[in-house]
Amino acid sequence: MLSAKGVKPDPRKTSAINNMERPKNKDDVRRFLGMVTYLAKFVPQLSTQSAPLRILLEQKNEWIWSHEQEECFLKLKEILTSEPVLKFYDPEKSTRISADASQYGLGAVLLQQHDEQWLPVAYASRALTSAETRYAQIEKELLASLYACERFHQYVYGQAFEVETDHKPLVSIMAKTLNDCPIRIQRMLIRLHKYDVHMTYTPGKYMYAADTLSRAVDKGESADREKSTDIQAYVNMIVTSLPVSPDRTEQIRRETNADETMTQLKETIIKGWPKNKRDCPLNIQDYWNHRAELTVVDDIVLKGSRFVIPSSLRKQMLQKIHEGHLGEVKCKRRARDVMYWPRINQDVSQITMSCELCRTYRPKQQAEPLMPHPVPHRPYYKVGADLFDCGGKSYIVVTDYFSNYPEVGALQSTTSKAVISYLKTVFARHGVPCELFSDNAAQFSSSEFAAFAKEWGFSHSTSSPTYPRSNGLAESSVKIVKNLMKKSEDRSDFQKSLLIYRSTPLQNGLSPAQMLMGRRIRSNLPVNEDLLTPKGAHKVRKAKEEQKAKQKQLHDRTAKHLPMLKPGDTVRLRDITTGTWRQQGQVEAEVAPRSYRVQMESGLSLRRNRTDLQLQQQPIGKDTTVQETVQQDTTDSAEPASSCPDHAGCSPKAKSASPAVERQLRPRRLIQPPQRLIETC
Repeated sequence: MLSAKGVKPDPRKTSAINNMERPKNKDDVRRFLGMVTYLAKFVPQLSTQSAPLRILLEQKNEWIWSHEQEECFLKLKEILTSEPVLKFYDPEKSTRISADASQYGLGAVLLQQHDEQWLPVAYASRALTSAETRYAQIEKELLASLYACERFHQYVYGQAFEVETDHKPLVSIMAKTLNDCPIRIQRMLIRLHKYDVHMTYTPGKYMYAADTLSRAVDKGESADREKSTDIQAYVNMIVTSLPVSPDRTEQIRRETNADETMTQLKETIIKGWPKNKRDCPLNIQDYWNHRAELTVVDDIVLKGSRFVIPSSLRKQMLQKIHEGHLGEVKCKRRARDVMYWPRINQDVSQITMSCELCRTYRPKQQAEPLMPHPVPHRPYYKVGADLFDCGGKSYIVVTDYFSNYPEVGALQSTTSKAVISYLKTVFARHGVPCELFSDNAAQFSSSEFAAFAKEWGFSHSTSSPTYPRSNGLAESSVKIVKNLMKKSEDRSDFQKSLLIYRSTPLQNGLSPAQMLMGRRIRSNLPVNEDLLTPKGAHKVRKAKEEQKAKQKQLHDRTAKHLPMLKPGDTVRLRDITTGTWRQQGQVEAEVAPRSYRVQMESGLSLRRNRTDLQLQQQPIGKDTTVQETVQQDTTDSAEPASSCPDHAGCSPKAKSASPAVERQLRPRRLIQPPQRLIETC
């Protein structure tokens, strides 16, 4: 500070030291010397100058404060408030505030870093007001930090700095939201938010200056009554805004004062908690984990903004909480708004679980973790089956667990016999699975179905009754199939829709048909022919061609080619029932190899294979039967070649006019030697 007398320290910076009262006992001396040693460690011959005070600390010496100790005390205070101990403030250097609170006062030191040392710039301390002495210890510690920040406002406002405290819970409470903090601390934090402050923890044995200043307060420094009133007004506003009537608040206060545990808890909150939980009284150890949130307001213990209920009122409060039978979760929410006691959640759960009305109308339980069916290692190892109705008809769906390939069939009835009949059809097509999974419907739980499973050699597993989710794959297939049916109302396109679903790739990129059959199936979309061919198909084709060639060779040993028929040829048709050739007709055209269309005499057009058609060599008149023709041919061929002298009227002219003609009614046979007898060159 500049004046007519030159440069001297600012009295505002040094008043906390200059106005410090002399020590009254050895503890005060020890505390004062600790501060001196910490702040003036570089003062020459410091040990010599502090010797008169250190003599008082020896156990053999009695406490006698003489003129020598008074001069030493004043000299040391002068050293602490002058160069080189007290430094000028430098905005370029790192800044720290050391703050501490005792039972009756607050102390703070503004420090700045010089090289590796933190040296003091200013001191501050003040006594607590009557109301502040009843604060909880954590509230006093935060009040000390707030007091220090506001006292050194001109130094720290607008820049980042740190505040060190020896109260560790204060560090964690700075990270909490306002609603989770005690109501006095809420107001202090609101005032502290204008500073860019970082709270750090330092053990009390290293905070000599702040600790000493908080115990030897500057009586010339008084509390700001406006700020103290502001905190109390905020507390009153929060308390009166709680959803508790004045009569109920008074009842809680009265029972709190009468409760031994609550009385012990209030004293501990105000005086301060011990450093370790084991040093805490047993009856209040349940509050240890919440000690940073507890405070005392008007003889009522609060946890944040919630009343801490004494044991005598807890049963009554539980009945109030559960009065509407809202259920466990909502009852806990109601309690969480206004009250607290140790294990309150367990007590609310217990009263809810023991309520017969709540147990009767309790909602269903929370879903358990999913337990999926194991994925089979091959197709049709495991299948799921289920019945459903759609459009007034009953159906059954069978789905493969490996490929998700569905088989759908209509049932004339829903009996076990009808279900077994359809399952036999599916098993005959795809093979018998090792396991079939279904629900507990009557069709699947009958003795008839159990006998079927034993006979066909597969195990039958069922889901729990009223819990169809266990048969999830079949249920999902039912949903898909019913959706396909509803979209094809006349059922005419259902099979086409089913084909499209079976050929559509699933999430793994393969369609159900591919996973089941090892190939794609042809649908309404164009597809490469190679994709429709399964692996190894060329080997199968080659083997079948060789087999067919051998079959043809064996068959052709006793077979021959029949003459080809032309349009207009007269033929007889073989009756497949009697094996006779009674019907006849005329060939119209060849519609396929060895297959002809024949126009019958009745006008009917029939199609027959060449084997069932016999060629007529010559048309037969309508008035001449086959028998007459044969007789005529026989008569003509029986006449002699020369004239008979015994018969008159036989002349050579007559004989030459009727020459004998041999007629053949059946077609000529084409005789060929067997292939094995033909000699090759």
